[in-house]
Amino acid sequence: MTSSRHAVLRAALIGLGLGVAWGAAARAWMRLVSTEPEFSWVGTSMILGLSGVLGLLIGLSWVARRATGRRRWFRLLFLPGLILFAGQGLPLAPGLLVAGPLVRRRGLLSRAVTVLAVAGPAFLLWRVDRLDETTMLSAPTRVQLGLLFGMPLLATALAFAGHLVMGPLAERAQSASPDRARSRRRSDSRREVPAGPA
Repeated sequence: MTSSRHAVLRAALIGLGLGVAWGAAARAWMRLVSTEPEFSWVGTSMILGLSGVLGLLIGLSWVARRATGRRRWFRLLFLPGLILFAGQGLPLAPGLLVAGPLVRRRGLLSRAVTVLAVAGPAFLLWRVDRLDETTMLSAPTRVQLGLLFGMPLLATALAFAGHLVMGPLAERAQSASPDRARSRRRSDSRREVPAGPA
């Protein structure tokens, strides 16, 4: 029981730390792609706080997903953390929600949808923001590169986080389940051919 609690606490703390780190990277990216950057401690704290909460909840959901019985319902704990994507964070949501379940699948369609979910919103924003509507001048290079490369990197990190809670579960070794091992032994013994006369 104690080791189980340690695993939960460890996953929560790692998720919290990674979430805050992602939030800091996202805040730096927002500063990079903004043509009129505004810095406020309240806004930055909100981004870091919500990112940390999402990371913590993903950590707890990951632990619950590997559990059995009623505790498996706690794998949906990450859902309240999706408030991070309300408003201007919405273009990053497909990275978690669409690419997350597909990121490590091998099919061609899965890979195409993953790339589209990760890079598609960035490309659309670049198409819209690459020209200033009033002056008809190109956006600064840092803004265009930030949209084309920075945003997909942030979305890729979200895709791997989403994989933890929505991707396919790794198959457990058959020896881990005593019932499965017993039934396997029984089926193997039925296949044994009785020895004929010598």
